Amino acid sequence: MEMMIVVAVGITIAAMAVLQIVPAVANAKADAAMSQVIDQLRQAREYSVANRRYVQVTFPVVVVGGVKQYQIQTIERNDLTAGAGPVNPVLSTVPIQAPLTYYVNPAMTDTPDAYGNGNAIFFGGVAGGPIAGMLFQSDGELVAGATYQPINGTVFLGVKGTAEQTRAVTVLGSTGRVHGWRGPTGTWTQF
Repeated sequence: MEMMIVVAVGITIAAMAVLQIVPAVANAKADAAMSQVIDQLRQAREYSVANRRYVQVTFPVVVVGGVKQYQIQTIERNDLTAGAGPVNPVLSTVPIQAPLTYYVNPAMTDTPDAYGNGNAIFFGGVAGGPIAGMLFQSDGELVAGATYQPINGTVFLGVKGTAEQTRAVTVLGSTGRVHGWRGPTGTWTQF
């Protein structure tokens, strides 16, 4: 009888531990996805400044093995720099931590930076970003590819139906400053 009570108490404690660990793991994955986007944007900016080159940032969604994979990609735009050559090498392609996707949680308002939340990727007031792309230039600014004017923007990340994993990354175009935001409580807190 005593052994059964000890086993029952052990199972109860294990169940309580699992209930605490599962949300922590989900939040860690959300933070990892946000960190991947932040790191790639900052590295693109730093590469652009250090090498005096335009660096384009894209957010492709590709199918790998029948599964959608959300990515962030940076490309050196040598075709925009006189004498640099026509080749535009891909600097990096990083898959976003699954199960997060580019997603705007309808329960969340825009981030405190207020660059817009009209789409999961929203730069320069355009869903998905400007048609001619987004570029970091050698002074660190994030600019529209067609006008070379600074643009602000936001990348929203999340899992549909899960408010706890809502994240966002904002970029101030005139400086290239990148901020991460957590949004699981209904209001944004800076990362």
